[in-house]
Amino acid sequence: MNRSLFVHQRTAALLLQHWRSGDLLTELPASLKPETLKQGYDSQDQLFAAAAGQRAGWKLGVGSPAGMRAGKLSRPLIGQLEAGRCHADGAHIQLPAVTPVTIECEIAFVLDRDIPPQAGRVPVSEDIRATCVTFEVVRSRFVDRKAVGWPSFVADNVGFEALVVGNSLGAGINVPLLADLAETTEVHVDGQRRAGGLSGDAATDPLVSLAHLYAHAAERGQTLKAGDVVTTGAMCQPFDLHETGHQVSARFLGQTLTFTL
Repeated sequence: MNRSLFVHQRTAALLLQHWRSGDLLTELPASLKPETLKQGYDSQDQLFAAAAGQRAGWKLGVGSPAGMRAGKLSRPLIGQLEAGRCHADGAHIQLPAVTPVTIECEIAFVLDRDIPPQAGRVPVSEDIRATCVTFEVVRSRFVDRKAVGWPSFVADNVGFEALVVGNSLGAGINVPLLADLAETTEVHVDGQRRAGGLSGDAATDPLVSLAHLYAHAAERGQTLKAGDVVTTGAMCQPFDLHETGHQVSARFLGQTLTFTL
């Protein structure tokens, strides 16, 4: 495809149609398929604008050292959170269609101030209003999100469907807290243990992910806003659910975070 002929608005329009209907695509038509991550992010921005939602923050995926190495990525994939798809503890999430979803228990930060685009900026304690545990529900608009290529998956807003956000566990950067969460959090489905924390190269470092978001936003001239939720990638082993009717819960530090699907 001649890159000069790529029109990201048309790609976004098709993805938005499927986002709303729940129907899945095998892949994008050749004329609508982004070839680069930049084209994917341009399409994602247009998708989000066309959806007329309010941005509540950002999500990162494929952010562990092992994941980025296998995916030949220099930073995690980044998507945008729509406020209407962000929920509190105990929420019931209604899917647009009954198709498989991936459940990821993650660590998130809530920003306490605007972060203007600045190359090389690193997170500091004053940036963080709250640290939270979250559940991301990943439901791509593609039958197989791994088969379509990263630019298409980025255009698809990195498969974002919904986010469940727990209560604040404290402000600032608390490295021992992050380590305790990664080591002790367990995920249960219908009362049965389903997943525990990741470790080694399979684990995502939440602060490294946040720094990657700062770099991404700087490259695209985007100011991150106070109050934005940044969910940083899988803390526990992700898993798929193939039908609805489940209760999913995380147990951590004497607390729980629960939703039904």
